[in-house]
Amino acid sequence: MGRVRFHLSGRPTMATILFVVKATIRTDREDAFNRWYNEEHVPHVLQFKGLVSARRYKALEGEETYQYMAVYELQDEATYRRFIASEHMKTLRADYDARFGAVSQRARFAYTQVWP
Repeated sequence: MGRVRFHLSGRPTMATILFVVKATIRTDREDAFNRWYNEEHVPHVLQFKGLVSARRYKALEGEETYQYMAVYELQDEATYRRFIASEHMKTLRADYDARFGAVSQRARFAYTQVWP
């Protein structure tokens, strides 16, 4: 069973899917990357119905290949599949690629909750 979370609308919802995006950015673009990610990208991602929450992390020194990780919670697998195939996602990817594609490496992963 998933945890009860509160969506931006204030309604409780169950999140069972994690969509994880990891990225490493060239040092001279890191400040611009973080500013854009926090102020523009994440709010744009959260406009998709069924996305429950978003959090970002920076790797501990020497512990990870990728510097940054964004974790998005989605209601269920159907929502994840809709999100990945959506025009919304295509726009998000195109914006990232135009701004930081040449100066970053990234990888995406999806997980379903197995416990509790």
